[in-house]
Parts: sequence; structure tokens; C-alpha cells
Amino acid sequence: MGFKRIVRRVAKFILASQPDAFVKVKVAQINYGEIHKDRKIVITGGGRGLGFYMAKKFLAEGSKVLIAGRNESTLKNAVRELGKNCFYITYDATEYEKSKGFIQKANDILGGIDCLICNAGISLHEGNFQNVTLEGWDKQFNTNLKGTYFLAKEFLELKMANKDFGGNLMFISSETGNQCYDTPYGLTKAAINSLTGALSRRVYHTGIRVNAIAPGVTLSDMTKDYAEAADGNMYRDCASGRIFLPEEVAELACFLASDAAKCISGEIIHCNGGNHLKTFWEKN
Repeated sequence: MGFKRIVRRVAKFILASQPDAFVKVKVAQINYGEIHKDRKIVITGGGRGLGFYMAKKFLAEGSKVLIAGRNESTLKNAVRELGKNCFYITYDATEYEKSKGFIQKANDILGGIDCLICNAGISLHEGNFQNVTLEGWDKQFNTNLKGTYFLAKEFLELKMANKDFGGNLMFISSETGNQCYDTPYGLTKAAINSLTGALSRRVYHTGIRVNAIAPGVTLSDMTKDYAEAADGNMYRDCASGRIFLPEEVAELACFLASDAAKCISGEIIHCNGGNHLKTFWEKN
């Protein structure tokens, strides 16, 4: 058998074994003020800090936003400030048995959910493993991982049950999830990073994207004990040399949840000026 004939047979076999599928991709362009027009966004931990600023950004880009948290007074004040297209539900992420009801109620209020942002989380800042307690471990794992896991599960199952194949699931991770940590907060974020990739592989073919944002030290209630910039000084003794603003993280969330980022899924996007990167010239 001649060489050309062998090549033709191999080529025919390869082409015949390809799946009969057609994928169409539409590239979106950003028009500021409309990038999320008429989208429905749900943000846990949305009454203050990073969650509040993400809500503010999405609203500015044309979305309807529902924020959730444990403190109804905080949520009411946030909605009052954010305006008429913002709604709230009082919800504790650790009440796992209520996660399905919460997702359904949010879906009913907004008339659908295009994006769920799992932002609620806590850190007890133990410093090292010697200061970790059973109670502190449970508090952080129950909120940051278990509560987030089952809420995400309910969201994805609702989308698939309704054949609503599109939209976004976004986790708020941390730069600590990409480093070796011996305290619960960093361990929960490492698990979230793993979950992000796994869920993306499960559902991307349906049109649902799953990503995570990993901020560095960002001005919020969670970091107020060691990151304070009342005088406008954002300096911090770290590789990036500064603290970050929640508004900066909100800009990334807005882009990542938009159609302009349709090709991005399963990624953990760090927004810390590269603070998590290890370089060979750094001192031990």
C-alpha cells in the first residue's frame, strides 16, 4: 500500500470519528451603562463591603440586583442607598436546608437569575494553627465552604431543571487559596478554587460559566483590624505594596459576568497585583 493511500485512510478515519456537533459563539462588546442591561444578579453578603460595591456596579450597568445577608437592618440600609432596582432577602448561608427556598424566592422576585455571586464569608484571623479552635473551624467551614457549596448546587440544579442554559456562577475566593495555609479560612478558599474548576467542567457545555475571583487584602469590615486607609494611604508591606479597593474587585466581577467574557470559565482570577506570585529573587 502506497504512502499517500495510507495517509488518506488515516485522515478519513480521524474525520469520521469527530462528533457531530456545531458550536456558535457570539463575541460581545462592552457598551458602558448597558453591559448588564436587564440582567438579574444575586449577591450573598451583599449588604456591605465587597458585596455592596459589586451590587452598586451591576446596578450602574443596568441590572436588577438582589442582595442577601443575615442582618436585615444592614440589608435595608443598603437597598435604600442602592436604589429601586435593588431587592433583598434575609438569609444565613449556614442554614443549608433553606438554600433551595432562597434560590427559588430570589428567582421569583427577579423573574430569573442570570448570575449568582457567592460572596458571603468570614475569617477569624487566627494567625497560625495553634490558635485554631473546633468552634472557629466549624464557623468558617460552614459559611465559606459548606454554605457556598449547597447554595451553588441549588442554583445550578434550578437552571438545569428549567433548561435555562446560560448565565454565571461566581465564587469570591482569596489569594490565600493559592498558597499553603494552616488556618481554616485559607483552606476553605483552596477548596473553593478546586470546586470552581470541577463545576465548570460539569456545566460549561450547557452555557453556564463558573469562575472565581481571588482578591488580595481589600478594604472591608473583614480586614479593618489590619488594613485601614482613613488617611488615604493604601500602602501595605507586601509584594504588591498596597491594599485594594472593593470598587476595583467589583469592576472585575462586572466584566467576568458579562458576555464579553464568554470564553472564560473554570478560572480563578487574582486581583491582588500579583501578590500571590512567588519569584526566585524573593527572600525566604
